[in-house]
Amino acid sequence: MFNHEKSYVIIDAGNTSIKLAIIKNAKIVEVYRLLSLDEIIPFVLKKTVVCGSVTNHDFKGLVEKHGGVYVQITYSVTLPFKSAYTSMETVGIDRLCNIASASSTFPRTNVLVIDIGTCIKFDFLSNHGIYKGGSIAPGISLRYKSLNDYTSKLPLLDIKKPTPLIGANTIHAIQSGIINGMTHEIQGLISRYENDFEDLQILITGGDASYFDFPQKSNIFANKNLTLEGIVEIYEINTL
Repeated sequence: MFNHEKSYVIIDAGNTSIKLAIIKNAKIVEVYRLLSLDEIIPFVLKKTVVCGSVTNHDFKGLVEKHGGVYVQITYSVTLPFKSAYTSMETVGIDRLCNIASASSTFPRTNVLVIDIGTCIKFDFLSNHGIYKGGSIAPGISLRYKSLNDYTSKLPLLDIKKPTPLIGANTIHAIQSGIINGMTHEIQGLISRYENDFEDLQILITGGDASYFDFPQKSNIFANKNLTLEGIVEIYEINTL
């Protein structure tokens, strides 16, 4: 489907930053975190640029304006797994990229991907290589914003570090409710999946994952470049 290039650029654009990686011979050699669309220009000059996210930014126009070839990953391309998800046309491209990487990392294994960023996304791949779906919940910033938006006195916070269980003032009480609440929410869901699926491997990624402590278990792995690796995986199997 896609023309193959030995060297190309991949982009994973989130709500707060853009992750850009240089790929050579199907391997990530450099990763950059950028804050604005203009910052990608030096990287995309006359390059093939593969985008693994859906954004409001005109990436395609920018890339083509500077002599590049734009490639968009979508749910309709060939994927390295089967899917039982009933609304593939609405699934986040980043979720599909995460599962693509998981399928390569742990083939023929039950895998749970936890992506903690703007949202907390759980996605499950069965040991038969079938993507089953998962769950989506608000992340840290969205929870802080909702408290500020829907109350008259609670301030808008942006504190992400761990906090004591009992908040001795309003700031710390909000922080405890959000951070500790999310911690137990995530750990509780992990326990549910571990109870339901044998030999479960867990991959954790996302910009806010570092703010949470996870149990030191042999089946839990952190991979900050999971989505990027999935973009490469999908692009490579779709090249001619």
